[in-house]
Amino acid sequence: MLIAADEKGQIARLFGFLMKGEQLAVDCAAAQARIFPDKPRRRFFANQSRQERFHAQVFRIGISMLESKAPAKAVGSDAMDAYRKLLGEALSRGDCMESLLGMQVILEGLGDLTLQRISAGFTSRGVGFERVRRVVLGQEDAHHGFGIRQLERLVRRQGEVPPDLLNRAGDYLDLATQLMQEAGPLFEFFHEDADDYSADLRGRLPLWLTGGSVAFRERW
Repeated sequence: MLIAADEKGQIARLFGFLMKGEQLAVDCAAAQARIFPDKPRRRFFANQSRQERFHAQVFRIGISMLESKAPAKAVGSDAMDAYRKLLGEALSRGDCMESLLGMQVILEGLGDLTLQRISAGFTSRGVGFERVRRVVLGQEDAHHGFGIRQLERLVRRQGEVPPDLLNRAGDYLDLATQLMQEAGPLFEFFHEDADDYSADLRGRLPLWLTGGSVAFRERW
């Protein structure tokens, strides 16, 4: 395992940061399982919440393996707190569309992208845990894909993208950018530039979401 002793604390802090995102996903998916009206989607979200809890546990175990006797200093995140607040408000209103946008489409998209790059860095350093990494990556990708399909289905019923949803997309994307800027120094171990993540995330989102309702009507 090609991890120097002075790098372990940095990776443990990165894992702690990612664990906060997984814990947010646990809570959000559990709430979505309550607010969505149909059983198939409620079942998906309940299952997602369990999977996100497993992901958080994976990072927790990783932290315990990397930490020395003195635990790594926890990484605070104002952007994560703001993201949780914004999502919580949508869930409290029972806003299914915004919950999909903020959680599965944007946050899960960012998480999937981040974990793919971290996994590649682990592979190059011979860290191992390939099976666990494949499971987590597969589940994150499934959550993201499901969110995009379900959001498109709900928007298609309305015939256009609600302007409020597009405005909210900007809010969530801005917070996602702030998240990566806060975590930027923690990615140095993987030789990654956190500023690149925002552009890559936008490239993964549906064109109708970043291009507006006209793009959506042309697609559908």
